[in-house]
Amino acid sequence: MTSKTSLVLIALALAIALPSRAFAQLSIPGKVMSYRTLDGDSGKELQRMRTWQASDGNDPVQLTATTYPVGTEVLGECVFANGLARPATSFRSVMRAANGEIERTDFDTFDTTYYPFLAEPVTAEMQPGTCLNKNEFDLADVTRRGQTTMWIWSDSGLVGAIFHAEGTEKIKLPAGSFDALRIRVDTDLSKLFPRVPALFLKLIKPHYTIWITPTEPYELLKTVGFGSNGGPEHKDSVIELVSIGELASNDSQIPPELAPANAASDTPHLTAVNSGSFAQGNRAGHVTLATASIAEGELLVTRVAFNNGLATESRTLIDHHASPATVYLDDRSFGASGALMRKHVLFFRKAAFPGDPKKDLPADLYGADTTLGLVLPRMFPEGADEVRFHVMDFYGQVNELSVRKEGLTSVALTSDDARAIHAKLKPIVDVPILLRPLAYFFIPSFDGYFAPDSSHRLLKFEGPLGPPGAPTATMIADEKVSSPAQSVPAVTTSR
Repeated sequence: MTSKTSLVLIALALAIALPSRAFAQLSIPGKVMSYRTLDGDSGKELQRMRTWQASDGNDPVQLTATTYPVGTEVLGECVFANGLARPATSFRSVMRAANGEIERTDFDTFDTTYYPFLAEPVTAEMQPGTCLNKNEFDLADVTRRGQTTMWIWSDSGLVGAIFHAEGTEKIKLPAGSFDALRIRVDTDLSKLFPRVPALFLKLIKPHYTIWITPTEPYELLKTVGFGSNGGPEHKDSVIELVSIGELASNDSQIPPELAPANAASDTPHLTAVNSGSFAQGNRAGHVTLATASIAEGELLVTRVAFNNGLATESRTLIDHHASPATVYLDDRSFGASGALMRKHVLFFRKAAFPGDPKKDLPADLYGADTTLGLVLPRMFPEGADEVRFHVMDFYGQVNELSVRKEGLTSVALTSDDARAIHAKLKPIVDVPILLRPLAYFFIPSFDGYFAPDSSHRLLKFEGPLGPPGAPTATMIADEKVSSPAQSVPAVTTSR
């Protein structure tokens, strides 16, 4: 990852904390709202979106269908099991390229029990960033008093949104002319970056502007502000209402194309490579790292079984003859009953980034998740002090990772000490000289301890997993590798 200014770092954090693959709960009952997203500088159209309400069983849902100029389509479903007046309870999304291939899927149950690495507590009134609900914004309070604040949460932390009413005006859109209330939305990043000096966050405060109808149901008319899902060259974007139409005959049906998002899948026989204890904050459990040879390549699987019944599982498919080496990244969470509660799949190919045709996917690209515990021993420097390779997370952020040997030491395992090679793991970030003192607050570092023999088994790992401010995670290997815990069959799902 390269950054030229502090604003880029902040914008990156916001892109992670406020995922762009979903949209706010916008539509009017019985109507289809259509929006288009434009690049703020060139006016180039980046995508179009239709959004409408339907029912999935007894639950109201918000459906979106987003299309890109290259032909990619993303279907999304936000479920409001507690009613449209409350925050969303789950989310599904499937991205298909123009040729019909699935490029990514997402499934989330919005219960913080299944988000083990959150740094800040999430309260009942906070909203998941993937499915914002306009009914929770208290826009009536904005029109009445001129200001209100809400907090938005995701895997990456909490972001505050401060709404300031700036007056009414007439705006002209493709959908027609409207009387509109203009609202400036400032972002509060104090909880996202709890260790960053408050003065810095006050000086660098991204904002955007929205226009809504001045009376209920407060329809969103236009948004102008930072960022987009159109790639790094698009610094600002404009979202505007194109039309308000009638529901089509099949719009009341839940698209079957969403089914892969939370579908169960089999797990092949796994061979244990490593295992150990795992602890972070008040959570503890046992981690198993295993591999399997399948027709498509080598499957790397890391499973953490927490003491409270929660289990997380990361899967990475490696094709040693492909570029990039990683085929896909697959992360899951299971409840105590074995039900699949979260599932995210991302294919490591350019078609998974339809708004960024220049996406760089280096040959030595691996998943930025717990399967790195299997990758790192293979990448460990032999005959050199340092090795570098690239990693990518589910938000598409590509980082170069440095693994640098620090020397021999000893680590305490279950009942005895073991000799180990200590290594520092650190993302390579290009920060301007004047801002380098702040890099400490943005750039995490990790400590790995590896067996000195040719296996370079990971004996100990320490570092922050999750958003800034998350407690340090520690993995200590078992003296004897335990058998892999096969995945709980995900035969049931939860919405």
